[in-house]
Amino acid sequence: MEEWVGKVWHKLVTQSVNHEYPQARVNLDEMRKTLGIVLRALSGDAGLQIRQSTDVASNAPRNLMQRIAGTGLKTQAAWRDAESLNLPDSIALFPQRELNREMYLWLTTTASRSDFSPTTRHQRLLTAWQTIHPEATELPLTLIPPPNTPQPTTPVSLAAPAPPESNSNSQAPAASSKRQRAERTDMPDGNSGLLLFRLESLFSWTEYTPVNRTTDEDPNDDAARAAEDMDVITVARDRKASSQKIKLDLDLPNAEYDDIPQGEGIPLPEWDYRKQRLLPDHCRLQVMLPRGAQELALPARLQAPARQLHRRFEALQPRREWRNHQQDGAELDTDSYILHLTERQRGQVDMPMVYRDCREQGRDLSCLLLADFSMSTDSWVSNTSRVVDVVRDALILFAESLSATRDRFALYGFNSLNRQNVRFYHLKKFTERYDGQVRGRIMATQPGYYTRMGAAIRHATQLLEAEPSQQKLLLLLTDGKPNDLDIYEGRYGLEDTRMALQEARRKGLKPFCVTIDDKAEDYLPRLFGQNGWVLVKKAEELPQKLPQLYALLTGR
Repeated sequence: MEEWVGKVWHKLVTQSVNHEYPQARVNLDEMRKTLGIVLRALSGDAGLQIRQSTDVASNAPRNLMQRIAGTGLKTQAAWRDAESLNLPDSIALFPQRELNREMYLWLTTTASRSDFSPTTRHQRLLTAWQTIHPEATELPLTLIPPPNTPQPTTPVSLAAPAPPESNSNSQAPAASSKRQRAERTDMPDGNSGLLLFRLESLFSWTEYTPVNRTTDEDPNDDAARAAEDMDVITVARDRKASSQKIKLDLDLPNAEYDDIPQGEGIPLPEWDYRKQRLLPDHCRLQVMLPRGAQELALPARLQAPARQLHRRFEALQPRREWRNHQQDGAELDTDSYILHLTERQRGQVDMPMVYRDCREQGRDLSCLLLADFSMSTDSWVSNTSRVVDVVRDALILFAESLSATRDRFALYGFNSLNRQNVRFYHLKKFTERYDGQVRGRIMATQPGYYTRMGAAIRHATQLLEAEPSQQKLLLLLTDGKPNDLDIYEGRYGLEDTRMALQEARRKGLKPFCVTIDDKAEDYLPRLFGQNGWVLVKKAEELPQKLPQLYALLTGR
């Protein structure tokens, strides 16, 4: 009974201070594309991204009800840094959706232009706000400096006056998508210093968990709520054992169980957009063979679709056709010979083109498929399949399809663990035939680590550039954006990948990306161009759609 009364009381108090217009709420996700276009067009910086801002501490005065409810300590804000414009995840300041949309556009315009001056949009928003708050002299939400320091900022709250009565039975979302501020620190040793504490601080939200790297797939509601209440989430590394039961991903497996390296590694450059220069020999790529790969037959689940695709692509094989009016050939072309005799009688002497020959109308094409095998591919797409399972099946069906043609193709995978350990998996070279050994390598490849895309693309470009074909297609199969342990995050990774793709185009390659990331529209147009990528919305459909996409790209 006490618990029920407490929940009802908490709900009533928080609703009394949470003054928003939920029926007019506008979410950042529905505005992201439009805002991105406005930001990049007005600022002239094509690399800027739209991101969700983190909560910042607020030292604005709180009224009595806010103190009782424990709210008003944090608020969302908007700011621009070198890589992105950070905006609130939603705005519900006004009772009209159109005005809330206008607020997003106003913030983006303000952040884009250094020569900003008041506009019609600003006046319209200010007038609407003064209708609600006659004493107001400015808009309630403006840009603040990036919160890079621990000192609390004084942003203005996003709260609006109390709206009309709403449905009290509405359910809050099960999980929050808010970004949180974080910082790294050293792990406290616990062996030095005086033990001075207040008893009431014994049960604290914050706790260090001494692990190197963890992935916990089981949600913890209490921990999630605690994280939302914290101003800054502090993380630390520690090599000591943990008494907690957790799921670990060991970053450095024993060499006995790791994949098999081939050679000493290949030095590769990397683009630093901040310095606007290519850093020579900045990365080291290691070609590897998947350990435990054995010759395998085609899995039973793939036999039916493989037969169907094989028949379809077999019908597209180059055919032998007779070509008339040739200078030399297997036999005389009667029509061309008569025409030649007629022209000679008229005095028009020319090179005799009087033969016909049967020649193969083949295509001069090579394709390299580069698949992302980072740790994110270990996630589940259904009750029975992970992303990596879908990727493996897609590679096998792709190879089955192309083996029915005479197109040259190669298969490779990649992931990374910092710039000195970019792992490049050898699955099938251009010079190898597709067989059970190749299937074994594909099925033995395991997900792990991160996605240093630029280095992998540069080495794939070198391999494809060496092909004698006139047409060269570089297919990238991925489930997310570039990232790694070091600075290879955010704009740095995107700009390096973009530069690697530009280098590939200058060498005559045609890059194209196939992704299952539903947020790909935020960054792939910048990397591959508007028509250089495609999103497969249902990951489980990738094995069937990948060969079809190849047929469309190559004009089959």
